[in-house]
Order: sequence, then structure tokens, then C-alpha cells
Amino acid sequence: MTHREQTSELFGRDRELAEVTSRLLDPGLRGVVLLGAEGIGKSSLAASAAEHLRSVMAPYYVSGSPVLSRMQYGILSTYLGSATAADMESPLAVLRTVRAHFQRLTETSGMQSLLVVDNAQHLDEASAHLLTQLAMSGELRLMVISRPRAPRIHELLSLARDGLLARIDLEPLSGPAVHEFCASVLGGPVLQASSTVLHRMSRGNPLYVKEMLTRARRQQRLVERNGAWYLSGEPDCVDTPLFDLVKTLLATRSPAERSVLETVALAGRLPRSVASAVSDDEAVRSLMIDGLVEILPGQDEFAHLVQPLHEEIIRCLVPAARSAEIHARVLGRYDPGPLREQTDPEGLDMALRYVEWALDCGERLPPEDLLAAARAANNMGDGARGRRFAAAVRPLPFRKDAEVELAVAYAQEGSYGRVRTQLETLRAGTDDAGSWTQRSLQRTAFTSALMLRQSHADGNELTGLAERWVEAATRLSASEDASAGTPAGVSAAAQLLAAAALIVDGNYTEARSRLADLAAGETDQDAERALVLHGLYAEVLTACGEVEAALEQAQAAADLLNNSAGQLWGYTGFVFVRHAFALLHSGRFTQVEQLAARIHSGPQHLLTALGGTLGVIEGALEIHRGRLHEGLRRLRPAVEALRDGDPEVLLPYALGLAGYASAVVGDGASGPAGSTRVSTAGYTGRRHLWLTAQAYAAAAEASQSTEGPPPEQLAALAAEAREAGLHSSEKDILELCLAVGGLAQLGRLAELTADFDGAEAQALHAYAVAVASGNPDRMVAAAEDAIRAQKYLVAVESIGHAIRFYGNHGNLRRQRALIQQLRRRREELAGVTVSYLSPSLHLVRLTRREHEIVDLLLSGATTKDIAVHFTLSQRTVEGHVYRIYVKLGISRRADLESAYRALEPGHRTGSLL
Repeated sequence: MTHREQTSELFGRDRELAEVTSRLLDPGLRGVVLLGAEGIGKSSLAASAAEHLRSVMAPYYVSGSPVLSRMQYGILSTYLGSATAADMESPLAVLRTVRAHFQRLTETSGMQSLLVVDNAQHLDEASAHLLTQLAMSGELRLMVISRPRAPRIHELLSLARDGLLARIDLEPLSGPAVHEFCASVLGGPVLQASSTVLHRMSRGNPLYVKEMLTRARRQQRLVERNGAWYLSGEPDCVDTPLFDLVKTLLATRSPAERSVLETVALAGRLPRSVASAVSDDEAVRSLMIDGLVEILPGQDEFAHLVQPLHEEIIRCLVPAARSAEIHARVLGRYDPGPLREQTDPEGLDMALRYVEWALDCGERLPPEDLLAAARAANNMGDGARGRRFAAAVRPLPFRKDAEVELAVAYAQEGSYGRVRTQLETLRAGTDDAGSWTQRSLQRTAFTSALMLRQSHADGNELTGLAERWVEAATRLSASEDASAGTPAGVSAAAQLLAAAALIVDGNYTEARSRLADLAAGETDQDAERALVLHGLYAEVLTACGEVEAALEQAQAAADLLNNSAGQLWGYTGFVFVRHAFALLHSGRFTQVEQLAARIHSGPQHLLTALGGTLGVIEGALEIHRGRLHEGLRRLRPAVEALRDGDPEVLLPYALGLAGYASAVVGDGASGPAGSTRVSTAGYTGRRHLWLTAQAYAAAAEASQSTEGPPPEQLAALAAEAREAGLHSSEKDILELCLAVGGLAQLGRLAELTADFDGAEAQALHAYAVAVASGNPDRMVAAAEDAIRAQKYLVAVESIGHAIRFYGNHGNLRRQRALIQQLRRRREELAGVTVSYLSPSLHLVRLTRREHEIVDLLLSGATTKDIAVHFTLSQRTVEGHVYRIYVKLGISRRADLESAYRALEPGHRTGSLL
């Protein structure tokens, strides 16, 4: 790779680049020492810095290697061509030869020389000493690039301590920088959750990210569709250069250090005392100093490998026999405890790792332990491990429960066809009551309900499932006690499924009544049933516009999830979506961000499974704010991910959002025509979201028209939502009506939002009342309310109405002042500009011809040149220019570029915004 190519891979390093260049230019310093782990981007950063300084410094590059490290002055041999054999015996003569060489280079180039020493960890002692002398002489600038563990650069590091060289430790890339890196390498938008997975797996190491991208594409786990990218599964790094890198890493460590690395990698994490006991504490300390092992805070001081990929690869490298030997040695000193006694997610995950490790070593575990492990893994939402543990259960008495856990695991992984096959036994095999337990019946019923929802069944099938469950549970109870009836918990749970059936059928009024009764009668429900109850109730209340009550229910479900010690993590997506929509409709946008951030920092397997779902919520948040460009950036890969798996049935809603945002911002790169039509989903989903999705699709059509009223479909959808009592959907639809110029809906929006909870509704109410009043001062005041509520497009629209008012009344001075205010406050308005304004506010929009004239003016053309170009009179062109200046709120050509770019960001010649 050339140095110019390296600079093109520099992401998220602006601060470090500025620091390196400024230190190299500092007259009080002689250079910099750049330290960082392998693959962290040191060479790319150095090359970029050298490129930035090329006008004042002439860069020269040398690079160390293990071979050169065994040769005296090996890395500097390029500059010793004129040295004799006698000179090579004298360090002073060698120094003079190198200095003379760089003096000639400086005289030839007329610039100060910059010597870039890459891979300095491979320096021989003589070269390190000579470089120290060169740095002290000040005749050239020095940039030394090395890994942190490099004993032979201690002299150079002493110069850094003395203030002659600047030491810069390069940290891993941040999450946003990894996202930018992925998007650049792949050449298209990337699902945010996918880049988060890659960031966590790589710990921000650019080399590791790039290798994982390559490997994931080869495995077809990194999927591209319609120009957008997402991970369909976590990549591994077998058969990649990273595999060889880790082999080399192990080969360079002492036997004791290798033993620690292997033991900690196989265990996942291990108390430091145990890691030291199976090897020695000095080896643990050495690995900690080198940044390979980290000790987690806590009483047990658990040790784990800093780099997750090292852990994965080392597990592959350790032979089975040695793994079994290490397993026995660890268990001789440490007992992770039984699964049933784990009270925190970390302890549970660790116990599951030991079960997994035992299976890797070929051990035969008791079926009770395997079944418990399968249940625990499935409860954590980890279908891959749940499936493995359940499949290992062999004895016949445990097979029924194992088959149920297999079905649950398939459901966690989205393999609903297999779930249906597994669970046909509930329909056909429940006569054998003795082979069932009440627990396995409940898991079967809830998993069947999930499968039915994913197959878009109607409410009758859910109701039938509830009836079959009651019948089977009653027979099982009678087989144990002839006088026993249907267990109370089963009756309550069956009613819960019946309420879910009403939601599926779109009968929210009856569902709300049923769920209210169940919530009022809640006494000793188990945690799973209570969580589902609170989640469904939150969904119905949100759809009906009772967002404060919905937030109470959503928070109750979230509390159960968070306090379950990982036992309910399989419901993470279910709770997240309902909590997020309640927050979204209440205008608590910052809390939605915080909620999404918790998913990003949660278990990695859940982040992979919920990536598309998470992306839709993140995109919807930006659309509600009015940041359509950002919303579309989030939605494009999310939509494609949901086509593969849509656990919360959000694809139609996501397609509506994406289609609307794409139409408004004029994004021609959103995939093939029709790829964002809601009809391409093939199903409708829940009624309140389906109505909203159709409204966004209708608004997308209306936004592309500059004349005439919006389609009647929007008004009809609003009326349908109102009739069904779905007031949150009605609110969104009415906001869209106004966004495309349907001012006839102002009165209804003002009426609806007058008593609607939350900051979003309050901002919409102020906006509707202000526009209806025809008072421009109230419109500007409503815009301030909207900004505080983070409703940025509403703020711009409100000011836009005031702009139109002043234009209609001939007050061009006030009109221009408001346009300039929009321009000045663009950052405060989160980048939303008049480009987004509805067709009814066309006064501040430029026509296609006006865009073309601006392009010519910005290229330096005169009005006479433009007249010749378009075969127009010069006076006509001057008239166009005057109208352009009025629209942009300027009075001179010098302000044209800044005003135009501020009001029409990203404009492409020939487009009509």
C-alpha cells in the first residue's frame, strides 16, 4: 500500500492528526513518537500528517522488520551507501554519513527533512541510538511509529520525557469513526447496529474491522441490498490474516504467558487468582502491561482478554486435548456455580460458557444440566447456544422439554418454519399429558404465539391457541390431582393471548378494556406473563394516544426485563419497541436516544438480532424531529435488514417512513424505483402502524407535487384513525397533512393536540393555532416552542408560513429578515432548511432555471455570459438574479454562495427542490 492510499483510510483521527502536525511544526520539539497497537492506524496517521506537511517538509520513509532488527544499522542502510567498512565500525562515522546524506537532501529540496520510521519496535540497538542522536541534533524532524512494547526505543522515549520529542499514544477508533470507516470501505450506508457489533468485536482497531468486513462478505453474513449494508450474523475470523497474526502473537510470548492467554480465552473470564494459579502472576502482570489482558473491577478481579477476536481465534487454535486439560485444571481450582444460583447476567453467561466449554471438550453432561442451560440461553435471547444445549439432551424422559427448547431457540433465531414443525406437537400430541409440564406448556404456547404473529395469522388462530393451551393444562392438572381444575396462571395467560388476538385484528378498544381488567387483577403472576401484559397494554395505550399511562406500563415491562438477571432478555425487542413508541409520541426524544444506546451497549447477540428493529426506531426518531436526511440514512439499511427478519413486524411502517423521507429530500440513491413502497413488504402489521405507513406513502406522493391540494387519501386515513380511536396515528397523519400543504386540517390538529400528553403534541398544538390565527408573530413564537421540543421541521414550517405571510403582504424587508434568520440558525435547527418546506410555501424555493443561473454565477459567469448561454436578454437575466437575491435574503453577489449553500444544502445542478 502506498502512503497516499494509507491516508485515504484515515477515519476519526482529526484530533490526532492536528496534534501530530502541530507537534512536528513546533520549533521547540524535534519530532514525535507515535505509539499504538498493531492495526490501530499508526502508519495511516503518519502518512496523512506527512502529506499535510509536504509543502514545508520533505518526508522520507524507512520501516523496520524482524530481519533488519538482526542487522546493525539495518533500518538505515538506505542512507549508508557511501559508508566504508571502516566507517561502519565507528558510530560517530555512521552518524556523520547519515547527517551528510540528509543535509544534501535538504539542500536539494529546499525544505526541512522529515524522517518517518515505521515499525520501530524492530529497531536494532545501534539504529535506535543513532536516531536518538539525529533527534537531538535538530537537523531534521523525526516521526517514530512503534507498538507500545518496544524496549529498544527507550532512548527515544526518554527524549519524550525530557520534552524534545512529543509522545502520542493512539487510542482505538470510536464507534462513530468505525461506522464512517465501514460506510467508506463498503461504499454505501451501513446499519448502525452492524457497525456497533464490528466496533465491539474489533475494539476499534481499523485493521481488524477491515478483515472482519472482508470475512463477513465472503461468508455472506454481510449483506448488500439496494446499496445498503447490514450484518445478518456475527462474522468469525478463521482463515483471515488475523488468524496468522494471533498465531504470531502466541509464538512471541513465553510459555507461561501463552498458558494464561489460552486459559483466559477458553474460560471467557476468570478470577485473576485462578489465572495466576494455573500459570504464574508474573505472566498475568506482563500481559496486563502489554494491554492483552484486562482486570475487571470487582471483588473477584476477573481477568479477560482485551481484544474479543483474540479470544475467539485462540479458542480455535487450542487443540481439544489441551483444552480438556486446561478445563480440568481450572475446575480443580474454581467452581463457577450451578446455573440456578446465578443472580446476575454476567454470572449466568459465565456459567453457560463453562457448559459450552465442557461440550467442546467432549464431556457428557447430565441431561438436567443441559436442559437448564438450554432454558437459560433461550431466556437470554441466545438461540444459537440454546439450540446447541437442547440438541445435546438425549435421554427420553427429557426429550419433550428439550424439543420445546429447540423450538424456542429457533424462534429466537427467526426460523419460524422450524418453530411450526417443532410445535405441531401441541396441536396433535397433548394427549400424552404425562410427558408435559406446566412450564413447558407455557413456553410452547408463548412461542407459538410469537410464530403466529410472525406468520401474520389472524386473531382467530391466537384465540384457538389459547383454548388448546387451557385444555392441555387442565388435562395435565387433572392427571396429577383429579379434583384440580385449570391452573389460575394458565387462565390469566390465555386471556392475555385473547387480548393479543384483538390487537392483531385491530380492535384496540376491546383490547384496552381486556388488558385493563387483567392489569387490575394482577396478583402473583410470574414475571414473563407480567412483562407481556405490561408490554401489550403499553402498545394499546400508545396507539390510543394515552401516552403517559402507556409510559407507566412500558416502564413496568422494562423494570421486569432489567431485574430478571438475564432471564427475560429474549423479550428485549418486544419491550424496547413499545417503550420507544411511547417515548416517541410523548416527545421525549432524548430518552429514545438513551433507550437505543442501552441496546447498543447490551448483549451482542441481541444487537445482531435486533439491528433492523433498532434502526427503524432511530430513523423514526429523526423523522419525528424533522431531520429527514439523517432519518433516511438510518432507515435505508434498516429496511433491508427487516426484509430478512422482522421480529416486531415493523417493515411496512419503515417503508412508509423511508419513502417519504426519500421523496422530500430528493434522494435518488435510495435504491431501485419502488423499493420503498409499503406494498413491497407483503404484509400490513399492526393497524395503527399500518395507517401511519400508508399516510407517509401518500405524503411522499404529495410532496413531489408543487401544485394542488394533497391527496384525499391523507384526510381519509386521518378520519379512519380517529374513528378507531388511534389518536397517535391520527396525530402523525395530521402533521403530514400540514407538511404537504393541507391547511384544512389545522382545526382538527389543534383540537386533537390540545389535551394530548407530551412535548411533541404541545409543539404541534402551538403551530396549528398560530397558523390558523394568521398572525406571523405567533408563528415565529410557535417556531421557538418547536425548537425546544426538537421538532425542527415544524419550526422551519412555522417560520415559513410567516415568510409567506410577509411576501403576500409585500413586506419584503421582514420576509428577507426571516429567511436570514433561518440561515443563521441552521445549526440550531439541526440542519433542517427551507429545502424541506411544503409546496404551499413555494415563495422561498428556487425554480430549476434559477438553480441553473446560481450555478453559473458561482462559477464566475456575468449576467451577459448567462444571457448568451440561455439565449435570453441581459435584462431578463438581471430580473432572475434580482428574484434570486430576494428569495435568499441577500443584496449583493458576495453573499450568494453562503446564502445558497445554507438554504439549499447538497443541491445538485438540475434538481428542483
